[in-house]
Amino acid sequence: MTKFRSIAAVFLIAFACMVAVAPTTVFASKVPDEVYLGGYPVSIEMLSDGPIVRSVTENYAVNGEIKAGDVIKSINGHAVSSRSDITRIMNDGVTVPLSISVMRADNAVTVELMPEKDVCSDKLKLGFQCKDGLTGLGTVTCATADGRFYALGHPISDSDSTSRFVCRAGYTYRCEVSGIQRPAGGKPGRIIGRSVGRKVWGEIEENSDYGLRGRIANTDGMTKIKTMPRGEVKPGKAQIVTTIRSEPVFYDIEIVKASYQPSPSEKGMVIKVTDETLLKNTGGILQGMSGSPILQNGKLAGALTHVFTNDATRGYGVYTDWLIGA
Repeated sequence: MTKFRSIAAVFLIAFACMVAVAPTTVFASKVPDEVYLGGYPVSIEMLSDGPIVRSVTENYAVNGEIKAGDVIKSINGHAVSSRSDITRIMNDGVTVPLSISVMRADNAVTVELMPEKDVCSDKLKLGFQCKDGLTGLGTVTCATADGRFYALGHPISDSDSTSRFVCRAGYTYRCEVSGIQRPAGGKPGRIIGRSVGRKVWGEIEENSDYGLRGRIANTDGMTKIKTMPRGEVKPGKAQIVTTIRSEPVFYDIEIVKASYQPSPSEKGMVIKVTDETLLKNTGGILQGMSGSPILQNGKLAGALTHVFTNDATRGYGVYTDWLIGA
């Protein structure tokens, strides 16, 4: 339910169904009794741990050596952390063939590449395009008294490598909703937003199995709310808090299913939107609502994470225990 684009070009993130390995013992939650309630959107900027290969030029000599999704770590022994490093190294004059170290599906791989010379610029061409990170929009679930925030409820994955995005650094900015695209043709709708200035609201420290986690300077404007342990969450009436215009609003939902999960896992809840106002305005759950707080009996039960592809009124939620404590 979150739309992301590369810093270099726009693309859709495919949601990954990433499941944490279950420990053999029952999980003991470390969730505080109270948190600060979110429900508002933030724009997200994440920088990768090295430039990520987006595409490889067709019929180019590099085919089979460098693959989409590879993270470039070094060229001829020179460390690479961004696309500008690649440009600098190539412009400084390099010996060929090139020895390029990459990370590929969590494995370190070294490939040998013979670049070609551009007939117009007389410069060497590598034959692949890279990006330095992702940008997008998601919803903050909550913040804690120790200055930490929690958002999205699911990991951000890189569509080029289909794996979890490895974040070197990242930032969130407060943003405002500028429009809504409703679900159509079997495709989910989305919230359209834009940053309010470039003042950093939070610094991302982790892209976890259960969403983004990081630090914020303050909790100004946020109200306190009690948390609900997963064992107390029951099927029945509930609410989500989300922003489709200017401010977070409480909307009625039903928790259709609340699974027993003794250890961290995704998709603990199945929810259905029942609020007529929300259904009229959005058609259901939209990309960008990921992280919207789920409340039951006035307590934070968890966060909205995914929308059903065949039914925009239904989606999944993750328990607060996993969102904060796992």
